[in-house]
Amino acid sequence: MKLRYFFITFLTISLFMHMTEEWIIQFCETTSVYWYFANERTIRTEAKVLVLGDSQIVSGISPETIAEIEGLSNEEVLYLPKPSQQPEGILSDSLDVIYKLPKLKKVYVNLSPLNTSKNSVTDANRQLFYSFGNLSKYTITHPLLRKAYFSNLTDLSWKLIVKIFPYFGLSSNINRLVYDPVAQNDIPRRKQEYLYIQDNIKNKQGAWVWKSIGDDPTLLESEVFPNLNTQILAGRRDLSIQLWLECVRLWEKQNLEIVFLRIPFSPKMEKDIQKTKANLVADEFFKTITTDPNRKKVKVLDFKSVFLEEYQNFADLTHLNQKGRDAFSVILKRVLFDHAHSSSKGM
Repeated sequence: MKLRYFFITFLTISLFMHMTEEWIIQFCETTSVYWYFANERTIRTEAKVLVLGDSQIVSGISPETIAEIEGLSNEEVLYLPKPSQQPEGILSDSLDVIYKLPKLKKVYVNLSPLNTSKNSVTDANRQLFYSFGNLSKYTITHPLLRKAYFSNLTDLSWKLIVKIFPYFGLSSNINRLVYDPVAQNDIPRRKQEYLYIQDNIKNKQGAWVWKSIGDDPTLLESEVFPNLNTQILAGRRDLSIQLWLECVRLWEKQNLEIVFLRIPFSPKMEKDIQKTKANLVADEFFKTITTDPNRKKVKVLDFKSVFLEEYQNFADLTHLNQKGRDAFSVILKRVLFDHAHSSSKGM
């Protein structure tokens, strides 16, 4: 009898959490809201181009731009980037969808020092996966993904607990609302972002100028970032490189063309990256994959130097704003149009 009551209580609490989770999401920080709604994306099986990556793509490149470059309809572009995404997430998402896309011909993805080094974004991605990520068979059976996400049974147990009781995945957001006045004062904006992200996931596959709620946030040259230090991005995370190479192998096995993009950061950040030589690991990876004579379907397009003086094109240190997206779209079309149409006539 006690066991039955325990089970009923257990089930009731779980159902309550699942039914009310979305109400709490509106109070969460931007990245958590985005990951939550990203699970509602429709997997379009007629897709011929797959777009993966982090918030630089979310903010800087729309699926409409890719469709125009490739001469496709919007429905033929599957757009799956997520903020704070790392190569383990890109590999996991690829494995989840790639076998469902019989017409797939090409992959676009961005790579930068943020996803080749061990940094705060790496840790954020791990927590976002536990809170909102898809627990697929590949995250458990693939050795590299298992190493990234479930290095021990405790990690797997935590993911299972969060799947059953989703409030645990929101604990960091909820706790901050209790003790952090900054988070408390940010609630009105968070509610607005929640609505914008929800709408953009539904109607634009998730393309959204970062932090925009109808305005166009603009970085000023005079803004000071006292904590700006890209030295940590100069380090190499060996697991990231292994995961990137595994991504390339997977895409090549499916006979896909691969376009790597190095999307620009803001001028201040790019100049600091130059000082700390944080581009070296990514550049070394690009050189490795492009000099291999067996990799004829891999193309690298490096745009890190295109906006070294155009502060007005950025919403913050790392994201293009709407003006920057429009300007970058022109550059992408000019550089990619001939390449895309010379290689996609059979799409």
